[in-house]
Amino acid sequence: MATESSPYLGLALSGGTLKAAAHVGVLNALEKIGVQPDAIAGTSAGSLVSALYAHGYRSKEFACLLESFPGARLIDYGFPMWSSVWSWTVHHVRPTKSKKIPYVPSGLLRGRKLMKYIERLLAPRRSMIPLYIVATDLISGLPVVFTTEDHPISNTLCFTIKDIPRAITGSCALPGIFTPVVFNDLLLVDGAMRDYVPVKVLHEVGCKKIIAVNLYRLTKKYEPTTLVDVLSRSFDILLRESIDNDITPGSTTYVLEPDLSEIKWRRFSQMNECVEIGRKLVEQKKDSILAFARQ
Repeated sequence: MATESSPYLGLALSGGTLKAAAHVGVLNALEKIGVQPDAIAGTSAGSLVSALYAHGYRSKEFACLLESFPGARLIDYGFPMWSSVWSWTVHHVRPTKSKKIPYVPSGLLRGRKLMKYIERLLAPRRSMIPLYIVATDLISGLPVVFTTEDHPISNTLCFTIKDIPRAITGSCALPGIFTPVVFNDLLLVDGAMRDYVPVKVLHEVGCKKIIAVNLYRLTKKYEPTTLVDVLSRSFDILLRESIDNDITPGSTTYVLEPDLSEIKWRRFSQMNECVEIGRKLVEQKKDSILAFARQ
């Protein structure tokens, strides 16, 4: 239920790996036309961009960040096969029944360098607007929201943010790629498993208007050649259905979907191109965005 102290305009940023640089273009263009969110929520890579914005990053700071982005230097290989063997040994030879969270096998990447990098980006700053970071608890399957505010959120494990870099790393921890992040009695993995575009959170805290930025689209050209292609497309369709249920456009939600179909998620060199795509989309829809935000 909205109250007089509730934020009016919320901004929800989806996941998208390196394509999340498009969020930077959207934020820069919104700032240019005078649209500033009163609260911001992010999932997965969108949680990092959300946190940076909430901590005062704007056009110039984002440009410097992209120019100096460490790219492949953030990769810390996790030796998942060896880690899985060790985990099996710990569980079967030395059971740890007293521990609620057992030894966690590593993903392809450990994520420690990413967490340290986020710490450096945020260390000298404090959040300037309400921030909501969405992750998923691998044990219960429930969504987990880390927030700077004191808002109850239904059907959600909600915590006041004390360790923002850990929360963001957990939100970005795509299962199998990144190692799950231990937090209290939870195992945090990618928030996209529950809320790819975190619109529900902003509705729950009382936002009357929400701009939702979704970076995921089903590719139009699809020609399955293997069983893996069929299975992958099936999961893509399920994800798209989930997204559609969350971001149905209406009087309270405005949806922006940059076309990133030509962008490869693993190419660091295309991040600036993503920024431009996000910026141009806002410029094209300037009039309708302003009408939505101010009505």
